[in-house]
Amino acid sequence: GDLDSLRSNVRVHYEKLGVDVERDTCQDTNDLDKCLQTILARRSDTSSEAADDDDKKTNVYIYGAFGGRFDQEMASIQAVYRWADAFSYRLTLYSDDTCAFLLPAGAMNEVTLANIIETDENESEVAKQQLGEGVTCGLVPIGCRCDSVTTTGLKWNLDGDVPLEFGGLVSTSNRIVEDTVTVKSSQPLVFTTEMRH
Repeated sequence: GDLDSLRSNVRVHYEKLGVDVERDTCQDTNDLDKCLQTILARRSDTSSEAADDDDKKTNVYIYGAFGGRFDQEMASIQAVYRWADAFSYRLTLYSDDTCAFLLPAGAMNEVTLANIIETDENESEVAKQQLGEGVTCGLVPIGCRCDSVTTTGLKWNLDGDVPLEFGGLVSTSNRIVEDTVTVKSSQPLVFTTEMRH
């Protein structure tokens, strides 16, 4: 980042741990953009060593993306849109309570969440058990109207007839009721879900 708020004792602490501390003074990008630029640069430095295209793909998990200032949260959302192609849509935003990621348009996207597993008292049999109403999720069309969305695995599936858009329908407070949710949309959508503690 630009390190405008980095205290010197914190910098020294991380440098002693062997962390590279790099300063980028550009004020036209935020710290997350700077971080993603660095990841791409380092990945391209090692790309000649990669055996195939899958080795060149990088999953990026961004913690602390929510729960603070609203403008910072929107900058995180903007980053998943801006950098989606460069990271093959493998950017996930996290807080303690939620995660979100961008689903590409036109693809049959499959979202699989960890199962809730409970064993019997003898621990001889494992069974999946849905707790409560299911994990809350949402499909949010940020930046443009999404003309068509079809889903499976949700309590209230979408059939493609009603567009998602701000000022109209936005699919929030839906429930995941199957192990795998499928989403196909005409435009990119943010998929968000709560994190179980």
